[in-house]
Amino acid sequence: TQSTWDLQFQYLAENPMSALSYNFKSIRGVLPADDIVNVVLSKTQRKTPTVVHAKYEVSRIRAFYMRKVKFTAESIHEKLTTIIEDFPKLDDIHPFFADLINILYDRDHYKLALGHVHSARNIIDNIGKDYVRLLKYGDSLYRCKMLKRAALGRMVTMLRKLKSTLAYLEEVRKHLARLPSIDPFTRTLLVCGYPNVGKSSFVNNITNAQLEVQNYPFTTQSLFVGHTDYNYVRWQVIDTPGILDRPLEERNTIEMQSITALAHLKACVMYFLDISESSGYTIQQQISLFNNIKPLFSNKPLSVVLTKIDLRPFEDLPQEDQQAIQQLQQDANVKVVSMSNKTGEGIGTVKSSACDLLLEFRQAQGDAVTGGSKILRNEENFLKGIYIAQPKNRRGENERNPTIPSDIIQGQKKKLDKPLLKETEDQYGGAGVFYFPVQEHFILENPDWKYDIVPEIMDGKNINDFIDKDILAKLEKLEREEELLLGQQINDEIDEEIAPELLRAAKEIHSKRALLKIEHKLKSKKRVFPRSENIEKLEEKLKEKLDNADEIIKKRFKTKIRSLSARRPDENDMDIEGDDSNQLRIGKKKRSMSRIRSKGTKPVYDEAGKKMESRRKKVTHGLLKNSGKAGEADRHIAIKMPRHLYLSLIHI
Repeated sequence: TQSTWDLQFQYLAENPMSALSYNFKSIRGVLPADDIVNVVLSKTQRKTPTVVHAKYEVSRIRAFYMRKVKFTAESIHEKLTTIIEDFPKLDDIHPFFADLINILYDRDHYKLALGHVHSARNIIDNIGKDYVRLLKYGDSLYRCKMLKRAALGRMVTMLRKLKSTLAYLEEVRKHLARLPSIDPFTRTLLVCGYPNVGKSSFVNNITNAQLEVQNYPFTTQSLFVGHTDYNYVRWQVIDTPGILDRPLEERNTIEMQSITALAHLKACVMYFLDISESSGYTIQQQISLFNNIKPLFSNKPLSVVLTKIDLRPFEDLPQEDQQAIQQLQQDANVKVVSMSNKTGEGIGTVKSSACDLLLEFRQAQGDAVTGGSKILRNEENFLKGIYIAQPKNRRGENERNPTIPSDIIQGQKKKLDKPLLKETEDQYGGAGVFYFPVQEHFILENPDWKYDIVPEIMDGKNINDFIDKDILAKLEKLEREEELLLGQQINDEIDEEIAPELLRAAKEIHSKRALLKIEHKLKSKKRVFPRSENIEKLEEKLKEKLDNADEIIKKRFKTKIRSLSARRPDENDMDIEGDDSNQLRIGKKKRSMSRIRSKGTKPVYDEAGKKMESRRKKVTHGLLKNSGKAGEADRHIAIKMPRHLYLSLIHI
């Protein structure tokens, strides 16, 4: 109502930026009750001390548990306060948003949910204060600990009672975040009418919005916003769901969103009327709806838009329908315009006429339409007082000849004394056949320097300075020397072919060197003796290479052969009775190699020593048993408990 609007405007005048700066998308998420409990208790465990001992003084024990109770109560108070302050208060926001929330979520249910959270916060604060008062009289560690457990338990129980309330508020927050950002004080065009009469198509044509358009009613089920420009200013265009001609009590939530926007927004109302009747509603029904919601158009600029003229022009309408529309225009004192969304005819005219109507209305209203906002007031004042200057002598009225300096004209005459480059090019064949070299455009002190060879520079030095003039003569000299060297090499090869004695001498030298290497290896201290089965092969190889192989073998391998033959008797040798010396030696050697080393002997104790030893074993066994060790060398840790998490459970 108008009185409600006046009261709301009075509040906005005192708090000019309260509604403009409000953003539903900035509401923080509401955690479930169990998650709040886990967060608060974990934070209490991390932020407060965790170790207390019975040997502490009673005052210190009391302070320890009082701090935990206070911290938990403050943490819960902070969480619930955030929820209460983030959600909008229906009495403090614009009536449009208050009624919209009432339609979508039920005002009473919404207020009860916030009130439940508020009362739970007060109860938890009182629980914290009461138990802190009781902890002051705690006389032991056990009593203080029980009081702390009772306080935290009651706080957690109170939080869990908010489970359904917090779930409802989270759903409301999600839906509020999806609502369009509507500014109730800016320049706005509000489109309304029956379903499927071309409202969304018109908004798509004049804005950047991509609204869904289908050939069935109620395609648009909520408010949608688009933006357009007119006279260098941003305009807000709101597409509303369709409205049916029935009493207010029978209208559903979708229709009530349109009614709320019409009731509270100071905008130019554009009522769309489908004269082709392809939407399923006759012209008389649409006029009846106009008369039904006409009270919502009071104190607002109004425009009636005839749509779908491509299907049925206004001239083709029956005489009764034409008279009804004309009578509507006279009674409501509105401007009637026509357009077609399909062909685009009349869309610009409809937009400009509606914007002009709203500008005239806002200028007459003054500061009432700005809601006390300095930004909007400055924009309105700018639009009112803007003046576009126009030159007195416009272009085309007076002849304005170009002004060329005299020096340039004289320079052009001098240049005309010689043929132009283009003329010379055309004279010698044109482009592609004749071209001027780059040097022709050089401007030098002496024009004769234009076609001089440009020196090649590398590493800051002129390459021409390092060119030897006698390079060709020196090259011929080097070639002659190479020919002489090649001839001398060929003569040397011929001499080697003629003197085979030199080759024979070289072979003897190589063979002698190999023999000396073999003798050096045999004389060395670190000799590797082959096995007996390989001695014959070695003898054959040496006999092939050396003439005195028999003497070398007898001297070097005499002792080794004897020892090997003694350890490994030949299978073909005859066994002599009583001669067991070799077998005995071999057997003794094997027994000495296979003897097991002694592990030592056990110490011998007297009576006192035996008692001490038995006592030591009992003590060791008890320690191992209590510690859960498998033995003295067991270093395994079966369970690793983080001290900072489990210490409070052990000592408190």
